[in-house]
Formats: sequence, structure tokens, C-alpha cells
Amino acid sequence: MKLLPLLACALLLPSIAHAGDAALDDTLKAFSRCDASFFSSLKVHSDAWKAYAPLQQDKDAAWIAVANRGSRSGNSVALGNLPPVAGMKLLSYFDESTNLGNLGYYFYWGFMVDGRPDDVAKRLSPLLEKPALLKKIDTAYVRSELRFRDSWLSIEPMPGSAPGKSRVERVLLLEPEGAQTRLSCSVQGAVDAALLVQLRPDIAPAEYPQTRLETAIGDVAVPQDVLKKLDSPLLAPKFKSLTYTYTTKQNGPLKRNPVSVVLEAEGGLLNKTEKYGSFQVERLTKADLIQLKAKMIGLGDDEVLQTSELEFKAPQSWSPGQTLSARLLMKHVPAKPNDEPTKTQTQCTVGERMPARQVFASLPGDAIKLACIQGDNRTSSVFIEDLGVAVTLESTSGSDHDVYEITALEVVR
Repeated sequence: MKLLPLLACALLLPSIAHAGDAALDDTLKAFSRCDASFFSSLKVHSDAWKAYAPLQQDKDAAWIAVANRGSRSGNSVALGNLPPVAGMKLLSYFDESTNLGNLGYYFYWGFMVDGRPDDVAKRLSPLLEKPALLKKIDTAYVRSELRFRDSWLSIEPMPGSAPGKSRVERVLLLEPEGAQTRLSCSVQGAVDAALLVQLRPDIAPAEYPQTRLETAIGDVAVPQDVLKKLDSPLLAPKFKSLTYTYTTKQNGPLKRNPVSVVLEAEGGLLNKTEKYGSFQVERLTKADLIQLKAKMIGLGDDEVLQTSELEFKAPQSWSPGQTLSARLLMKHVPAKPNDEPTKTQTQCTVGERMPARQVFASLPGDAIKLACIQGDNRTSSVFIEDLGVAVTLESTSGSDHDVYEITALEVVR
């Protein structure tokens, strides 16, 4: 007697699975438009998606929820056991936002996909309304559009050109990341609240770009208990001002544009300004080894990164094997809704002495080698004993290796 109902259920299963796959494909097709239709499709097909991704929704839209789109550690979420979508295996979803100051606001959302961009592009192409607009640029694929009044105009991709605050671009992008492809939509440049209302119903008004009064680095004080921990005669500056210029070579002979550095001593600390062509960075440091606060000018938002907590151990001498260590908790001032504190840990081991003239010809005395580790970064620095300041000579992060060369230096005692 139970055979017929069981057969009926068995006959229904393939059609149910096919309907679920079709719903997933339909949502990815909507995603490829890089507009609000993606979130509308997630709403319509929420029953198909909620088994694989954490969904949140309101009356008209649904979205895949990440912990914090403004945080590197919280701006992505894995997709559990998701079946192939348009023949592709989607591994995770990401949702990112950043403010690059004069370069504009950047909002990215999309999927990490198993496979290379060439393969992903072939699978994605049937879903695109105008597949010919997706252009191959080196190892990536790009479709670019420019906002003109209330419309989007197709344009040739402009890699390396930031829209800044004068225009808005919308981009569909396939980029290689190892054996995977980062499939993303982005809206970037002079993005405002009105545009986000149209394109990104998942973003709360509190996270819209806002005009804020600029906070100068001098307006943010370092806590006194942090400053008291930095009293070390070995790290005291022995100059009024130091100006130098350096160039870097990364993994080869090609040199990057020169960077100028100005250091001014004040109260045992160093006010540092680094000038990188179109932008600069201001910092307050101890011996240029421990950062107390920093601010980017012309790139990034108007916040100051302040060291609010510090554990610090200075070396007892410059004998080989001695160590300098620091644990920092840094906060953004003023903080935005998605800002999170940053924790860093640095340890430097004292090495042998070398003539300071090997760093720059006019420097007298010794330079003391320092091998420093901060997370994945390895730095070879020297402490110029006659000046009381550290200088970086080499740095390594992952496969990137930079060599620094000082080309000009001037000291005021």
C-alpha cells in the first residue's frame, strides 16, 4: 500500500533538485548585472539559497550576511555544500567596503569560485546579457561601465586608473587567486548614498559614505600610560631633524618611484612624514620602531590610527641576541560603524654591528642590525647609533621581497 506514495516521492525528487539548481543559476545571472536584481533574486529564491548560505532579508531583498564588510577577518563567509551553479563550484561569498580618500569609495561583492578565470569566464558567458563586453586583460576578465547621469555606459577597461571623486564606475571582474577565481562586482569612485540605495539594498544607511570633518593627527592624543612604557635611553633620538630619500626594488632590478621621509624629534619621540607622490603618511613613532599613531593624507579616510594599549620590552643593550618586543592594540579615531581594533606584535633580535657608512656614505659610527618579525612580515633593519633611529634595508612578505636604498640624507643636530 505504501509503494505508490514512495514512487510518487521518488519521481518528484529530480524535478525538485532541478528547480533548486535553476534557482541558483537564475540568481548568479542576476548577480552578473552588478545591480539590485541580485538581491531581489536571493529574496525570490531564498528557499533554495538558505540551505547553503546565511541569509538575511527584508520586504524586498535578501542578502548573504557577512560579519563585517569593513574588516578583512569578517568580510567573507563559506558556502556549505552548494551544488554547482551554472557548472561552477562557488566556495565562499565576500562583501567588502573601503574608503581610499581621493581615490574614491570601493564596494565589492561576489564569490570565490573553484577554477581558473578562463574556465569561469566560459561558464559565466551564457548568463551574461552581452558577453562580448567581458574583456580579457592579461590573466583577468573585466567588464567596465561608467555612470552618466542616470545611466550606465559601457567603456573600455582602464586597469590602474582610479575613478577618484570625479566619476563612478561599475565593474564585473574575474581575477585569479591561486587555483581559484575571485568573481566580483564593484561600484567605485564618487559613490554616494543615492547610488547605494539603487544598487545595494543590503547596506544599511549608517554605512553610506558620509562627509565628516577631517581629524588631524595632532588632534588625537596617545594615552599617557602608553607613553610611559617607552622610556628607554637606548632609543632616544640624537638629532633635531632627519630627511632622507629612498628607492625600492621588488623581486628584480626595476626601481619604484622615490619616497621622501622627514623625521622631527620632539619629547623623545619622532614625528614622521612619508611622501609617496600623490599621497603621504604622517606618524608618531619611537625610534621609528614602535608606531604610536598614524594618518594617511590623500588616500584613505579621515581617521587616525591610534595605539591605545601597549606592552613593550626594550633591549638592555645592543649586544647580539638581545630582543625588542612590542604588542600593540590600535583603534581608529573617530571610529566608523564597522571599524575593528587592530592587534600587532613585533619582535626584533639584535645582530652584529656594521659601519653606518654602508647604509649611507656620510653617516658616522655604527649601524646595529635588527632582524624583525611582525606577523607574516620579515624586516632587516639597522639602528643608526649616532642618530638614535632605525632604518629599513629589506622586507619580505609572502613572495614579495623589497630592497631599500637611501639615495639622499641630511641631518640637523
